[in-house]
Amino acid sequence: MECLHILHYKTSPTGPHRKSLRRHQYTTMSDVRSDAPPRRSPRQLWWGGLFLSSLTAMGSTFEAVRTQRSLTPPTVDPTPTQQWAVASATSTFLLTFLTLTAQKLPSTSHRVTGTKLEMTLILLLLAFAAAAVGASTNPATGLAVNASGGVSFGNLYYATWVTFASAMALCLAFVRTERGVDVEQELRSRGNRFRSWVILIVTTLIVMASSASSYDAQCDGEVVEVRPVKYCRRAALGVSVGCVGCVASLVIVAMRLLCLKQGQDDDRGNGNQSNKMVFAAEGITGAVLFCMYGFAVAYLTSEKGPGAPIGNLYYSSWITFGMTFFVVTSCFEEFQAAKSMILTGRLQRQHQQQQPPQSILRDTESLHAPSDVTSLDTGRVGAGPSDWSVQERDAEEMWGDAAGPQPDYSITGSSSVGEVQIN
Repeated sequence: MECLHILHYKTSPTGPHRKSLRRHQYTTMSDVRSDAPPRRSPRQLWWGGLFLSSLTAMGSTFEAVRTQRSLTPPTVDPTPTQQWAVASATSTFLLTFLTLTAQKLPSTSHRVTGTKLEMTLILLLLAFAAAAVGASTNPATGLAVNASGGVSFGNLYYATWVTFASAMALCLAFVRTERGVDVEQELRSRGNRFRSWVILIVTTLIVMASSASSYDAQCDGEVVEVRPVKYCRRAALGVSVGCVGCVASLVIVAMRLLCLKQGQDDDRGNGNQSNKMVFAAEGITGAVLFCMYGFAVAYLTSEKGPGAPIGNLYYSSWITFGMTFFVVTSCFEEFQAAKSMILTGRLQRQHQQQQPPQSILRDTESLHAPSDVTSLDTGRVGAGPSDWSVQERDAEEMWGDAAGPQPDYSITGSSSVGEVQIN
């Protein structure tokens, strides 16, 4: 009986910077039979971490909601935020548990591991984890943090953030192993300062969202009757600096991706000018953000500020300040390196201009040379090596005068320094 064959598609990553190519491979039905060994997932570590963190987050969410419900009358219905927190935490745990179970079974592992179904599940888990973080760490809800923004339930606070981080790492690992796109390597190849700008986008966004949540919890006229003036002003300051920092970081990242020219310049030097503009924008923006967040950290994390308690605003504001300091120091070091390179080139040009021309040196050598050495008779028998060297130098001088002045490639050659290749 003729064996039935099926067409089985696999993805084969070709490198960290290229898209994977699909290749056709014919396999028999015995490869997917029920008694075949399950396909081992290269992301088992991240799936295991996501399972443990989601289990902790789900249990902590149930406990936090039960505690809040015990303080309210039984006739009061659960708030939408409480319902959403429970639903997102439960969905994250159930999806993780079902996916791990399917990967361990021989009959379903080949249909889940490394397929579009796994990618869809990872995206759903990432969305549910983000929703759980937003619902649990909002000061207005009081689940993981209190009304002032401080952490009141550590297990729920850290478990939700670890769940979100595990889901994000799982998504990046899937893209790297199954699609051949290594996001981490791509960021590393563009330099440390570029990664700092990407981190600044995330941290400034958290600063803005946390400050807005603190403002809504303490300064909303419909919720509270007495508004703490200093607290509300500093919360508004956090919203402003977070918005400015996020937009500025996005602009710098876009400029680094679109306007930066790699390699040699064109005839007009447009590549070098573009790189200089990007570097100048980075330096000015980094200095402004460093000064801005220096004042913001002092006001937000002070005793009467919204970032005084340990929470999202406290961590994000200090991380943002540290990232801006790193950006400023990196730009300063790169500027010093470029300045040193330019000064070295000028000294080399001055040194070469002060040296006498080669023709004068040759005439001086010919005056001090013996008469038999300066003979240009090519047919003279017994000519020594010095005769041929003199003739070669005269020929080079003759052809050099006919061809005109030759450019000094040692000086005009383009050189670059730093991440944006300025010279």
